[in-house]
Amino acid sequence: MAGPHRRVIPREELTAWERWELGGIDEERRARQPAMPVVPAPVPPVVVEPEPLIPAEPERMPVETLPMAEVSLPTAEEIEAIEQQAMREGFDAGLEAGRLTAEDEIGRLKNVLQSLENVTAGAERELAESVLDLALVLARELVRQEVAADRKLLLPAIVEALSGIPPASGTSRLYLHPDDLSALEPMLAIELSGEHWRLIADPRLSAGDARIETASTQIDLALSARWSTLLRVLNRAGRDELNWDAPVSPQDGAASGG
Repeated sequence: MAGPHRRVIPREELTAWERWELGGIDEERRARQPAMPVVPAPVPPVVVEPEPLIPAEPERMPVETLPMAEVSLPTAEEIEAIEQQAMREGFDAGLEAGRLTAEDEIGRLKNVLQSLENVTAGAERELAESVLDLALVLARELVRQEVAADRKLLLPAIVEALSGIPPASGTSRLYLHPDDLSALEPMLAIELSGEHWRLIADPRLSAGDARIETASTQIDLALSARWSTLLRVLNRAGRDELNWDAPVSPQDGAASGG
């Protein structure tokens, strides 16, 4: 029997103690059998969407507050000195640039003047050569005309040639064109001694030609030979248009008034 001090423990206060109940026979048999493993149901894969990349903000450096330096403004004298220095530097730079430009211009002008001098010298040489050629052609035609008009023009050349040879000791001969011999025979008789000299007419000679033959000397006084000598002296040898027997061109005839 329960005494007056027996206390009934409510269900809510039961902790480690539980109520025991008699179970059935099947439950006891199942308890003695080994438990079958429980196969968990397959879990479908979970697709995880990638999160969009968000650019990280640049790390902001803390701005340090620098102490403001004191700025000293230049004085009026310093500003004027700076201006004067800048003006001097600009003047010197401009002067140097101008000097270099002037030197370049002078060099180009020298080259141009040198080219002009070369061209002028070449033109002068060509002009001088052309003038000399024209003078030779005019002189040749003048001599031809003068010799044909006056046979006595041959006499000075004969006298000069005779004065340059030793006195004739044997028989010497002077060959002349028949027309020249007729015109010069009276004068030649005075110059030449009849004992040693014989005057012979040679129709093979051209008017104005002469040939001297002595025992020791032979002199060809043909105009063509003397003209060839003149051309060699003037560096004109081999110029067919300047030869003594060359025909007169229309330009030469117009220049000589023919």
